[in-house]
Amino acid sequence: MRDCSFDHSYLRKLSIEEQIPIAELILRTFYNKLGQPITLLGISPISPIVVEAALLAAREAKAPIMFIASLNQIDIDGGYTGWTPESFIEFLKEEAERLKVEAPIIIGLDHGGPWLKDKHVLEGYDLETAMEMTKKSIESAIKAGYDIIHIDTTVDPYNPRLEADIVARRTLELLEFSEEVKNSIGSSQINYEIGSDRWIYKDIEHVKKLIQNVKRDTNELKLNDIRILFVVGDVGTRVAPGNRLDQLKAKKLVELVSTHGFFLKTHSTDYVENPDVFPKIGIGGANIGPMYADIMYKTIMNLYRKEEHLVKQGLLQDSSNVLRIIYEEIVNDGRWKKYVKNNDPSVLLKNDFLMGICSRYVWCKPRVNSALEKLFKNLEEIGFDPKTIVINEIKNSIEYYMRSFNLENLLLRINN
Repeated sequence: MRDCSFDHSYLRKLSIEEQIPIAELILRTFYNKLGQPITLLGISPISPIVVEAALLAAREAKAPIMFIASLNQIDIDGGYTGWTPESFIEFLKEEAERLKVEAPIIIGLDHGGPWLKDKHVLEGYDLETAMEMTKKSIESAIKAGYDIIHIDTTVDPYNPRLEADIVARRTLELLEFSEEVKNSIGSSQINYEIGSDRWIYKDIEHVKKLIQNVKRDTNELKLNDIRILFVVGDVGTRVAPGNRLDQLKAKKLVELVSTHGFFLKTHSTDYVENPDVFPKIGIGGANIGPMYADIMYKTIMNLYRKEEHLVKQGLLQDSSNVLRIIYEEIVNDGRWKKYVKNNDPSVLLKNDFLMGICSRYVWCKPRVNSALEKLFKNLEEIGFDPKTIVINEIKNSIEYYMRSFNLENLLLRINN
């Protein structure tokens, strides 16, 4: 059986007893009974600080929290966080116990598919190799205890304009494999998510064709036990300040996927300015990722400026140089080049937003951790609590989205 010991909530126990995946239990069982629609919030586990902030937000808001881990973040090779699926689950277990979190904790794999891990592209994997490595990653996630597996086969560097039938065929192959792994460990508590906002086709018709093809193929192969919960589509959201949901397109997608018994899941919800409309429209889940790296970076930047001022005044002996070290590690990592056209790293120094979202790749690097520890220690010596300041900035943002998504006090409403 899968290890769910990271979650001691009543809903997790009910999920196990009823053999219903926990996300599905919350959305399908309680969605209509509560009289107020909800949108589950997914947070990228970018760093231990972000995870701690999310757990605290869930505890204080009495709301479920969903972690959505990409293959770049957490994988069998450690990803850029250093966590494997197994070690991440163990970390969650320890943190939930330490923080006394009794809210439901949902774990999802984000963008599980070929070439959606940077290594697949950098090492020039062909389709067979990319699919094989994806299967190994999915197997590790399921056996570790993940609740939701996002199957995303919409990307192909050798054939960018993938039509719906090819995407569906590859999706089905990974769904079949996932079911084999799930059955091998005797579990029935896995949900799936299909589709992507990264597909080159942004129209609703392609989403419709993908759903139809996947449902047709699963019926033909008699894979009726596959529990697809979410479908992802492009709703105009982008990771940038000023982000807004395209309500008209979102409503059409909700109508489409709901006729097939699914919920719409939106990605790139970072910085979105109209989050309160998500539950009103009927969106079942929404993911936020790079924004919390950006919030963390900007908060650290302000603390570093305070530290520098104190060093100049002679109140502190030496500086942590944390911003310089973060910059150096971002440059060494290389993934900043996805955001800078001329491959000039000096552009990063002129753009706090780019530094912020690229910082997600380096928060778990040893040099950055050492610099953070020194920054925190320096400021603690003069009476500050810098780590709590960083955690609270992230936690406050998460709680804002929880309120907007009608998640606040959800557990109390369910109990009542």
